[in-house]
Amino acid sequence: MTQLFYAVGRSKVNVTGFRLMKVIFGGGKLLDEKQLELYSETLFMVLSGAARADLNIEKVEVTRIRDILKNKLDRDFTEEEIQLASEVDLFETAPIQKYVAKASHILSVEQRQNVLQATLEVLMSDGHMGVLERDYFDSIVRALDLKPSEMLRL
Repeated sequence: MTQLFYAVGRSKVNVTGFRLMKVIFGGGKLLDEKQLELYSETLFMVLSGAARADLNIEKVEVTRIRDILKNKLDRDFTEEEIQLASEVDLFETAPIQKYVAKASHILSVEQRQNVLQATLEVLMSDGHMGVLERDYFDSIVRALDLKPSEMLRL
């Protein structure tokens, strides 16, 4: 699988390896400077999951994910890289929602709000949200542990 990286400071970080997700899922702790990296992994993971939520990854969804990642992470990803991310074997260990729930205890409210908003944008990118996509969205909302007022940015 292609290794996807984005720059943090001077170092390159592998976003799709989900290294930090594996650390926190295993009960490990993160240093404060790793929070941005965890946010990036979470965003990438959740958005790739959103694209495959209805079992049909559409080009418009992949394009929207590319735009969001460019905007939020200042990094360009190819369509192929985004599609490959949905095939990562990490999800065989536990459902994506369990990883997100662990990450939500570390991520800021604003970061979790950004993940939620971006997820909604991807799911609505083809003009509608089907039953499987709604189920995915609801499960991510629960995993992000946002209060209703936080979801609405009140």
